[in-house]
This record gives sequence, C-alpha cells and structure tokens, in this order.
Amino acid sequence: MVNQPSGKKSNQTTLHVTATAPSNIALVKYWGKSDASLNWPANDSLSMTLSQAKTTTSATMQPDAATPSAHRMAFKTAGSATIPMRDLGKTTRYLEWLRNEIRPFAAAEGALDILTHNSFPSSCGIASSASGFAALTIAAAGAWTGAKNMDELHRLGITRDLLSTWARRGSGSACRSIHGGYVQWIRGEAPTGQKVRPIFSPEHWPLADLIVVIDRGAKSISSTEGHARAFSSPLMSVRMSGLDERLKNAAQAIEGRDLERLGTIIECEAIEMHSVMMTSQPRTDYFGAPTIAFIQWLRESRAAGNLAAWFTLDAGPNPHVICRPEDADAIKGLILAQFPGCTLIHDQTGSGATLGPGQETHNANQGGSDGH
Repeated sequence: MVNQPSGKKSNQTTLHVTATAPSNIALVKYWGKSDASLNWPANDSLSMTLSQAKTTTSATMQPDAATPSAHRMAFKTAGSATIPMRDLGKTTRYLEWLRNEIRPFAAAEGALDILTHNSFPSSCGIASSASGFAALTIAAAGAWTGAKNMDELHRLGITRDLLSTWARRGSGSACRSIHGGYVQWIRGEAPTGQKVRPIFSPEHWPLADLIVVIDRGAKSISSTEGHARAFSSPLMSVRMSGLDERLKNAAQAIEGRDLERLGTIIECEAIEMHSVMMTSQPRTDYFGAPTIAFIQWLRESRAAGNLAAWFTLDAGPNPHVICRPEDADAIKGLILAQFPGCTLIHDQTGSGATLGPGQETHNANQGGSDGH
C-alpha cells in the first residue's frame, strides 16, 4: 500500500525532471519466460522503437516525506483530470528496488512525486507497460541523482545499457524502449547474461507504423498471465525451434531494407505467437472477429495490388500496419474508409527515451496534495 504524504511543508527546493519513453513493436516477439521473477525471456526478440506512442513521466524528489517510500503517483489520461495510477503496489516495490540500484551512484534519499501520462491507449496490446516502466526508470534516476539529462546520467555511470537492465525488472519489454531504432534483446544463458543492443539506427531504415485501434478496452488477460500459460501449448516447442532462424532472417531484411521479406516474416510471427496463445491451457484469446476482418481485408488488398503493407500484433486486438513512410497517408485513408469506427495512431521509427529538466519547485506549495 502506498503511504500518503504527511502534509508537512518545507521551503527546501527540489529537482523536477521529465522523461519520455516510446512504446516499441516487436517484429520477432518473445512469449513465455524462463524466470518470471527476473523477467528472463524464453527467447531472443527484435523490435522497432516507435516515436509518437509514448509515455511522459515527471518525477520530483521530496526529501521531507514521512517515510522514504511515501511515493505519490498519479496517472493522467489525455483531456481528463488526474486519476489514481493502477497497481501502485507493484510500482512502489519496483521503485524501492530501483533506489537500491541507484545508491552506488547517488544517495537516492526521499520519496518521489510522480505524474505520468500516455499519448495512446493503455493495457490493450500497444506495449504501454514497456514505455511506462522505461519512462519511470529514467525519471526516477534523474530525480534521485540530480541529473537533468541523459548525458549527465551517463557521466555518473548510468548508461542506457544500465537503464535498460533496470527497466527490464519492471516490465520485460521496457528494456527495448530505452534504445532507438531496431533493438535486439538477447536472453543469454542465464538471467544475468541478458543483453539489449540496438542493431540498426532509426536513420538506417525509417518505417511507418499505423496502429489500428480497434478496441481501447483493457484486455481481460494480462500479458503476465499469458506468458505463464505459454508452455502449456503443444505448439510452444515448435515455435521455439524456429525462432533463431526467423530472427536472423528479420535482421537481414532490415539490413537490406526489404519490406516484402520483413513483412512476410512479421505476419507469420504474429500468427504463430497467437496460435500458441490460443492453444495454451487455459486458452488465451487476445482478439476476435473485428481483428480477423481487418487482417483478411489487409491481405486481400495487398494481393490485389492496392497497398504495400504488412501487419503484426502484440498481445492485444489492435494491429500494427508496417509500411513505407511515403505510402502511409494513402494507406491510412484506405483503412479509415473501410473501417470508419477505428482510430489510427500514425507512428514511425523513433530514437528512444529522453530525459530533460523541469522547473524547480518548492515543497511549500505541494505539502497538502495527494498527487500533482
């Protein structure tokens, strides 16, 4: 349970920082964990970092909090008032774990006031936990160390690689959102052997990602639960046996900027992963008839020569349509004409997470609040 602020006031100046972290779309996905407590994935994965679908998180260190863990957190949705953040217990436990990781670099004293919001719907298969924990990690690191940007964190010894390692403990795929471009997550032979590395910059091959929001509702089965069910599927071992070759082929397609080759790989990959989900015990269904209708339309339109675009799906009902940037507006128009009830997020290959300073604030103006 999160402790509430004591209402104590002081005139001590505190540092306010703001981090942004994008979502990422896995092109070759991980599904299933070898160690859930350490977020050690069952297989390597390869993703594209996005740009517009992102989380923005501000953190202010409060040295006069009643207890060091008296964090105050709020989640703000676009165009509405601040509402309580979901699952505060998990987030508070993560922050206390993170504090101990940061202590070799700074004192990391005091509690944090945190305000976070997404530019896209949460908990519906667009990797909001990835962007959320990546942004939270960076904002907390900045507030607790006094670093106002990524360069200052780096000079303290807190590199992107280290931030990625920390963020992974909050949400596995958050490790990929720290970096830009095309990112490989290597599982290693043990939990401590995991590595995350950008293999191609965003400038190497900018691609568009049209996220088709069919259903904004929170999925009924969390990704955490879905991962736990994965190994009950009879298809899991078949999937695992071919993933290394698929990842190699996907990396080659990105290197050669071969969209048709990459598109064929990512569609097969998405359907295979969801086949594992649907044959797990108990069965896990993340999409229904509207998503199936969209996939069928996309494939038929491509076969007819009307568009050069391919889909992928994470653990949710909302497809990502990958295409060339110069084709994106025309494809967007076709989608909206065929599916007027959907909304689209027009995204593209992005550069990764950022940290910037906010205005310095004084506790005297915040002592009685329950979030800001």
